[in-house]
Amino acid sequence: MTKWRLKCEECSREWELEVSFDLSEFSRLYHYCRFCRKNTYHAILAKIDS
Repeated sequence: MTKWRLKCEECSREWELEVSFDLSEFSRLYHYCRFCRKNTYHAILAKIDS
């Protein structure tokens, strides 16, 4: 599993997402934000090495 640092483009909160695939080919991701409580775009900021 790889952790990625994401930033919600709606509320600007940063959080970590752990997934089993590589997100480096994407600039942003459409995902549910637990802070906004809706699906929003998230900027992919960085890969977090374990």
